[in-house]
Amino acid sequence: WPKVVKRLLHTAHWLLLLDFDGTLVPVIDDPKKVVLDPSTRHVLQRLARRRASSVYIMSGRRLADLQRLVNIPGVRLLGLHGWERRGAALPPSQKALLHEAKVWLAERLPALPGVEIEDKGYALAVHYRGAKLPAETTAKQVMFAARNHFRPGLRLLKGKKIWELLPRAILGKGPATQLLVDALPPDTLPIFVGDDTSDESAFSVIRSGLAIHVGARTKTKAHFCLCDPREVRELLERLETVALCRETPPL
Repeated sequence: WPKVVKRLLHTAHWLLLLDFDGTLVPVIDDPKKVVLDPSTRHVLQRLARRRASSVYIMSGRRLADLQRLVNIPGVRLLGLHGWERRGAALPPSQKALLHEAKVWLAERLPALPGVEIEDKGYALAVHYRGAKLPAETTAKQVMFAARNHFRPGLRLLKGKKIWELLPRAILGKGPATQLLVDALPPDTLPIFVGDDTSDESAFSVIRSGLAIHVGARTKTKAHFCLCDPREVRELLERLETVALCRETPPL
C-alpha cells in the first residue's frame, strides 16, 4: 500500500474504472435483486466530486439497468462491457443477426432448471447459476454451437456462470478501457477493479496502471487482489483519504 500511495500522490489524475457485480456488490442468484451498499454508494459519490479522479462503472449489464441500480451524480456508467453509453446503437444488420440468434437459441435450448436466456437488446446471455452439471453441459454445448453457427458476426464471451453472444461491434472491456485512457492526459493513472474473466482484457490494457482482481482466482493479469466487495469499499475509502491529502494545502 505505501508504494501504491506514492504512485497516487505523484500522478495528476486518476481514471478509476470499476466493474459492478462481484466487485461493488456481491454476486447473488437473482441479479435483479442486488442493492448497492449505502456505504459504497456514499464513498463513490464523494470520490466523483474529487478533482483528482474520474469515476466510471463498466459492466456487462445494460446501461438502463446500471442507471437504476447506481444513479450517483458524477459517476459515469458504461454498459455491455464498455460499449453501451448514451446514444449507442447497432447497425441494422447486426440487430437482425441478434434476432436470428434469439430465435435459433429458443428452438435449440430446452427449458432447463437453473438455466435462463436473457435478451439484453444488444446481446444475448445464457445464465446457468444454480444449474446442475447435466443442464450446464447442455447449455454449454448449445452456446458453442451458436458461436460456430453465427461467427464471424457474433462472438461468445464467457463469464462467471454466464455465456454471452455479442455482436462484433461490442469489443469488450479492454478496447473500451483503451479508448478512455487515450482520451485523458498522459499523466493519468488508470485503476481498474474487476472480478470476472471479462475484466482480464482491461487488466492487459493498464499494465502501467493499477489492475486489481476481486475474489479467488489463481490466474490473472492483475497486479493486486482483493477478497470481496467489502475490501473494494475499503480501497475506495483509502483512495478518498489520499485524494483529500492531495487537495489539502500544507500548513
